[in-house]
Amino acid sequence: MDTAQRPLQSLGRALGLLEQVADAGEPIGLSDLAAACGVPVSTAHRMVRSLVASGYLHQDPDRRYRLGPRLVALGGIALHPVGPALTPWLQRLERSTGETASAATLCGDVVLYVAQVQSSHPMRTSTVPHHRTMAHCSAVGKAMLAQLADDAVAELVRRTGLPRRTHRTLGTVEDLLADLATVRRLGYAVDDEEDEYAARCVAVPVLSSPFPLAVSVSGPTTRVGRERVPQVAEELKRVVR
Repeated sequence: MDTAQRPLQSLGRALGLLEQVADAGEPIGLSDLAAACGVPVSTAHRMVRSLVASGYLHQDPDRRYRLGPRLVALGGIALHPVGPALTPWLQRLERSTGETASAATLCGDVVLYVAQVQSSHPMRTSTVPHHRTMAHCSAVGKAMLAQLADDAVAELVRRTGLPRRTHRTLGTVEDLLADLATVRRLGYAVDDEEDEYAARCVAVPVLSSPFPLAVSVSGPTTRVGRERVPQVAEELKRVVR
């Protein structure tokens, strides 16, 4: 082989390996990965060692592999152009509710915020674009999880766990699935101090989007009381309809 072609072959193999990890849908062992890629185990080992070191793969304690955090960051960069397209929606929501309006997607197993228009109130909730959080404790995350089958949600939880952010964070798969059933019935999700104390968030999925997407309105619990949640949800539905 021409020596100039070897780096290209190595790159192609590495990308193919990443695709096999993604297609597996769960952490995969080295021998299975080598077989799926059609390369010797020694070759696969060299590739995964390099990809783990650079953050593109993560090695679990049981020495199986899944996609790494560097790919999440690249996904955020790829989704950055989505933000400006969503800004008019978010501006309308901020004007009509007076609270912070955000848009987020699922990037792998985590929620990735892609756009936000902050409330003009001095006391407000806010995140930054490309901020990541867990799906089970955020309204945007639950709005998107509700579009998945229960088996897929349970598998995601098996990979991520259900870390508690506050004492109100859902702590079992059964509680999460029951909450998602309510989300499907009502058409909106609520984060009731589950991600951050004294903050409440309402979100709806954008069903017309070709990829997982949700928009939300969030604010302090003193302004976004439980009695206000249905009104905020209706405004969200009107905007994304």
